[in-house]
Amino acid sequence: MILKKVLLLFILIISLSSCAAKVHLIEDSFYGEKFYQTDYISINYWSATLKFRLKNISSTNKIILEAQYISDEAFNIAENSKIVLKFDDSTFVNLYYTSLMPKTDVEVIYGTSIYFMDTSYVDRSYSIQAENEIKKLPLLTDIRVETAEGFKNFTVKEKYANELIRLYNEILSSIGNDNM
Repeated sequence: MILKKVLLLFILIISLSSCAAKVHLIEDSFYGEKFYQTDYISINYWSATLKFRLKNISSTNKIILEAQYISDEAFNIAENSKIVLKFDDSTFVNLYYTSLMPKTDVEVIYGTSIYFMDTSYVDRSYSIQAENEIKKLPLLTDIRVETAEGFKNFTVKEKYANELIRLYNEILSSIGNDNM
């Protein structure tokens, strides 16, 4: 009986650890380059999602923090718009948009209503990428997404900030091991 519980616990731990974001070595045979890149960490809010990942520039120690802002509300980007990250040590990092045009995704969901009539629902989302090089990564506390219409502030839960720091340390370690 105890052995079954231990085995079940072990399987649960393995399955949960396999869901965590990881650092991957990307080998580009076309250009003959390799670099490290993490999985995305998604932070979900009521009407928006922010996704973050880290990558290093091939053959360097430079690390880029990429962010993707996804919203169910349409928005425009002005030239001076950016995503601003605020950290627990009162420092800020600006992530600059990689284009001035948000991407639109449309998903049509079909179903049947209680009156046996076919119904459909159109779900639109709008997204944009931003990035910048980072030299260090303190604990992320807040995010401001600036658009042409103004800005939205988001508070970051500590578990997401710690996951981002863990990935940053892993990618630093991976880069350091390659240079040895």
